[in-house]
Amino acid sequence: MSSEMSLALPCFAPPPFPDAGRLLLSAAQVNANYKKQVRDEMDYRIKLAAQTGKKGIIPCCRSLHISLFFDGTGNNEENDTRAAKPSHPTNIAKLYHATYQDADRDGYFRYYLPGVGTPFPKIGEMDYSTHGLAFATGGEDRINWALLRLVDALSYAITKGAKRLDDSVAKGMLPDMQAHAPFSGEVNRRNVMKPLLKALETQAVPSQQPHLLRIKLFIYGFSRGAAEARTFVNWLTQLPDPKTKTEHQELTLAGLPVSIEFLGLLDTVASVGAAHILPGAAGHMGWADNTQQLPDERTFPGLIKCCRHFVSAHEQRLCFPLDSVRRPDGSYPANTQEVIYPGMHSDVGGGYPPQDQGKSCNGVGEILSQIVLHDMYATAFEAGAPLSVLAECVTDCIKDKSPNRQIDIKTQGEFDFSKELVKRFNIWRQTLLNTTLQGAEESEDKQQGYRAYQLSQALESAVIDQVGWITAWRIGRYANGSLTAQYFYKSAPQLDAEGLQREKDAHDAAVKELNAHRAEAEKNRKPLDESLQGKPDLDPTNAQYQLREAAREFQHDYRAWGRDINGGIFWDKTLQIALDVIPKHAIFLINGDDEAAEYEQMKADGNRRYSQLFIDKLGTGIRTQPRADLLALYDEQIHDSRAWFMQSALGGREPWGGYFRYRMIYCGNQANKNLRLISVEGKVLNAAPTSNNVVWFVEPKTAYNNATYKVKDMATGVVQTLNPPASTMQPGAVVAQARSGVISEQHQAMMASAINMLKESGAKVV
Repeated sequence: MSSEMSLALPCFAPPPFPDAGRLLLSAAQVNANYKKQVRDEMDYRIKLAAQTGKKGIIPCCRSLHISLFFDGTGNNEENDTRAAKPSHPTNIAKLYHATYQDADRDGYFRYYLPGVGTPFPKIGEMDYSTHGLAFATGGEDRINWALLRLVDALSYAITKGAKRLDDSVAKGMLPDMQAHAPFSGEVNRRNVMKPLLKALETQAVPSQQPHLLRIKLFIYGFSRGAAEARTFVNWLTQLPDPKTKTEHQELTLAGLPVSIEFLGLLDTVASVGAAHILPGAAGHMGWADNTQQLPDERTFPGLIKCCRHFVSAHEQRLCFPLDSVRRPDGSYPANTQEVIYPGMHSDVGGGYPPQDQGKSCNGVGEILSQIVLHDMYATAFEAGAPLSVLAECVTDCIKDKSPNRQIDIKTQGEFDFSKELVKRFNIWRQTLLNTTLQGAEESEDKQQGYRAYQLSQALESAVIDQVGWITAWRIGRYANGSLTAQYFYKSAPQLDAEGLQREKDAHDAAVKELNAHRAEAEKNRKPLDESLQGKPDLDPTNAQYQLREAAREFQHDYRAWGRDINGGIFWDKTLQIALDVIPKHAIFLINGDDEAAEYEQMKADGNRRYSQLFIDKLGTGIRTQPRADLLALYDEQIHDSRAWFMQSALGGREPWGGYFRYRMIYCGNQANKNLRLISVEGKVLNAAPTSNNVVWFVEPKTAYNNATYKVKDMATGVVQTLNPPASTMQPGAVVAQARSGVISEQHQAMMASAINMLKESGAKVV
C-alpha cells in the first residue's frame, strides 16, 4: 500500500441488520420521505405568500424527480426478470421495480439502462456482446442516452401536450454525441444538448402550470453501471457553456436548478477498454477516463446531497478492479460514505439466482445480496427517493396522494430475506469490526434508518483483513480437500455430457427460433424491440466441475506445487485477447514483486484464521457458535466468482489471475499497486515503431512471478523484448504525460505530411 493511501480516511462498516428488515418503516420515516419530496413546493408557497402578502394561496408547482438506473455488466432487466428461469434481477433492477411506476403526470420519472454487453434496443443494440462484457463497449451510448432522458422528462413536463423526446430521434443523436480520440467528447455532447435545453427553457414561462421549481436526480449503478453513473454525473456538470459558467454557479438545465439528491453505487468497476485480464491494464480508458472522481464540491457546492458506495470485501478478479469514491489525497467527498459488505462482486450488486454454485438453495431470501438491497433502499428512502412502501406502512400523510406509493406484491417478494441470513450477516459484521465474535449481537439500530459505522481502517486494510478470512475458508475447503463432501457442492447444478449437449441443442434451437421471428419482423418492416432482443450466451450447467477445478488451482498454489498460468487456459487464447486490446488502450504491467509479497501475506493470514473456522487438517468445520454460523455464510452464501468467470468461454479461469492476489483499487488516477505503463494511444512504449497489429504477451516463470515481456509485430513478425518504465502508483499522471507525447508526435507528423503535400502541389510554404 502506498504511503498516500495509508494516510487515507477510514471507510465504513454496515450497521447491524434488523430482524424485521428495512422495508418495515415507521410512520415518522414514511412522512419524512414525503416531506423531503415536497419540501421545495412548501418553501415556494411560503415565499410566495410572504412576497404577495396573501395567505392561503396554493399555487400549482412541483419539482421533477428523475430516477436513473444503470445496471451491471451482463445484467439485463428484460431477460433477468421476465425471461430467465429462475428470475434473478440485480439490486439495481429491483430498486427500479420499487420506484414509483407510471407517475410521469405527477413529475416522477424513472429510466432503466441495461448493463453493457446486453441488448439495449433503444440505442440499436439487439444482442449480447462479448466486447461489451469484456471491455464495456456501449457504455458511452448508455450515458449519453441517460443525458437525453433528462430532455425527455423536461419535454414532457414543459411542452404543451406533454410531448416526449421520440426514441428514434434520440437514437439518431447518439453518434453526434460520441467522443473521437484523442478528444473527450465534451463539446460534442454540449452541441447536441444545448439547443434541446434552450428550446425547452424558452417554453418554460413563469406562468406555466404547474410551475416547475427544480430537478431532483436519484441515480443508481452497479459494476460498470456504477462507473457509468459516476461518468454521467461528471458529464452533467460539463453541459453548461464554460464561457458563461462562473465559479460556484449552481448547475441548471433548461433554467431549472439541478441537485443529485442520492447517488447509490454498488461496487464500482470501470474496466473500460483493457481491464486486468492481462498482467495489468488500467481500465480507465474511453468514457471512464478521468470521470470516476465525483465533482469537486468546491466548484459545485451542494450538488450531491448524499452518496453511498457499497463495496465487496472478497472480490479478487483482475477484470474487476474497484474504483473507490475516495479522493487521491485520502479524503472522501462531502456527504459520502464507502461501506464494505461480504462476498463477491455480485454478492453485493445482486444477480445470482438461488442454487447458483449450490448457494442459497431455499430461495431468494437466502441470497447474500438481499442485505445490500435493503440497506440501499433504506439509505435512498431517507434521502427522499421515490420508493414505494409496504401496505402496512402507508400513512395518512400519503394514502390519498398521487402517485400511488404502495409497493406491489411481486416487487415486495423481490425483497425477501431469511432469519438465518440476517444472523450470519450480523456475525460476519463483527469480523469487520475486529471484535471478538459474539453469538447474540444486538441487531436493531439504536436510531431509525441506516447508520453506517466508521472503522479505524482505510479501505485497503479492511479488504486485506477480509481476504484473510476467505483464504482460511479456501484452505479448509479447497487445499485440505473437504469440498466435495459439502452440502453446497452436492447441491451445485451439474449436467453430465449428454445433459450438457441437450442444453446446448435447446439453446441453439431457441436462438434459431428468435432469428426466424426477427426475419419475419424485418420482412414486415416492424421495428425490433425488447420482445426480439437476443438471448444470453449459453452458460453450461457444470458448477461442480468449475468448483473442483477452482479447488485444484488453489490447492496447487497454496502448496506451491506449480501449475500452468491459470489452471487450463490455452496460450493462443491469451494472445488473442492481447491482439484485440493492445493497439487501442493504455496497458500496464503489475509489479511481479508485489504479487509475490501478496501471496506470502495472504497465505499467512489464511493460516492464522484457519482454526477459527476448522478443527483439523482435514477441513472439518467448527461446530461451536457463532463461528459455525460464520463458516455457514462462506459455505452457503458467498460465491466463488473466479471459479465461474470465463470458464465456459476460455476453458479455464481468468488468465493471469489467482486466489492469491489482492484486488486492484483505484482512487481517481491513483492505484494501490505498482504499475508500469507499456502502451498508450496505440504505441508500445520503449519499443521500436510497430504496425497497428501487435501482440503483447508474457513468458512467466510462475503464476505469481512474471519474468519476460515481449511485443510481436504481426505485420513483420519482429519480436521485441520490452524494458518497461519504472513502476508507479499514480498511473493517471504517467498516462497523461505519455499520451500528450504521442499526440504531439502524431500532430507533428500530420503537419509535416501536409506541408510536404503542399510543396509537391507547387504551393509556396512560408
